[in-house]
Amino acid sequence: MTIRASFTGALGCSLPILLLLTPLVLGSPAQAQRGRRPALGTAAPVPMQPSWQSPRELERASHDLAKAQRHLAEASFFAQRGSSPEAARLLELSRQSLAEAQNALQRGNVFAVREQAKAAENLAKAAKALYEAELGFGSRPGRSFFEAPLRAQESLSRLQAEMAFANITAGPVAELQQQAQQLLSRVNTDPGSYTFADYSRSKAAHHSARAALHLLAAERLSGLGSLGSL
Repeated sequence: MTIRASFTGALGCSLPILLLLTPLVLGSPAQAQRGRRPALGTAAPVPMQPSWQSPRELERASHDLAKAQRHLAEASFFAQRGSSPEAARLLELSRQSLAEAQNALQRGNVFAVREQAKAAENLAKAAKALYEAELGFGSRPGRSFFEAPLRAQESLSRLQAEMAFANITAGPVAELQQQAQQLLSRVNTDPGSYTFADYSRSKAAHHSARAALHLLAAERLSGLGSLGSL
C-alpha cells in the first residue's frame, strides 16, 4: 500500500462532519420561515438567524474540521513507524481536541469549533514534526529552515503572556507550554551545527504553543469548563 493510499483511507473519517452539519443547516430558523405567507394585517417577521447558523460560518467550521482530520491522519501514519512518547501524547491531545470540536458543533458554537479544530491541527503537526525528527525524514525544509527556532520562541512568549493574564498553571495548556519550552532547550541554533532534527523540534515547539493558544481561545468562546478537565 502506498503512502497516498494510506492517507486516502485515513481521510474517510471526514464523512461524520457532513452528518453533524446537516441538521444544523436544515434546522435553521431562517429557512423555516421561507415560503410562509404573513397573516393579513401584520408585518412579515424579519428572520433572525444566529451567527452560528450562518452557512458561511458552517462552511468554515467544516473546512477546519476536515483540515484537522487530514493532519491527524498524516501524523497517525508517521506514528506507525515512530516511537516518540512526546509525539504520542500530542496525538492523544489532538484527538481530544477534535472530539471537543465535534461536541461544540453539536451545540451550535462554530467559533469554538474552529478554535478546537485549529488546536487539533497544530497538535497533529507538532506530533508529525517530532516523528520526523526521530525518523530523520519528512517534508523538505523551506525558506524558514533557520528561522524556525525564532518563530517557536515568539509563539512561546505569546503563550506565556496569555497564561499569565489568565492565571493558568495546570492542564493541557500548561503541559503544552512546558513541552514547547523543553523542545526549544534541545535545539542547537548554531548555524554550523544546526540539523534537520533541530528544525523539526523547533516546528514541534511552535505548533505546540499555537495549539495551546487556540485552546485558550476555545475556552473563552464556549465556556467548556476547566482546561484541566480535557
